[in-house]
Amino acid sequence: MNSSPALRYFHNRAATVLYVPAGYIRLDWQPATAAVAELRAVYEHTLQAMLHHKTGLLMTVHNNRPPIPQDVQQWLVAEWVPRAMATAGYRRCAVVEGGNPLSRLAARSIGSSLQGPLAFGYYDTTDAAEAWLLS
Repeated sequence: MNSSPALRYFHNRAATVLYVPAGYIRLDWQPATAAVAELRAVYEHTLQAMLHHKTGLLMTVHNNRPPIPQDVQQWLVAEWVPRAMATAGYRRCAVVEGGNPLSRLAARSIGSSLQGPLAFGYYDTTDAAEAWLLS
């Protein structure tokens, strides 16, 4: 949908964090099992990218990402998401679901556990996710 190239912000074994010039941060997950520290690093760099680029919009492309471990899910709900909402104005998350049913379930569990004005949308394609995210 967007013809401007994304700018790579951070990369590790778990994911790549990109800034898309249309005005959002994009996480491209890898099908690799990652340590808790690597997963947290992805989210901390995502928050830094949101702050740097002054955007509260996030697209997370799950591909065939393994499910996020329960302790990381709890950390996201209790700490990271509220902090991202308070500091970066995080307000919309478009999830491009992958083929792993357990990964889809974990992502939806995080979304349903959150309180507050964060909007989630779940999509099959990045084009549909971007259209919703930017609407």
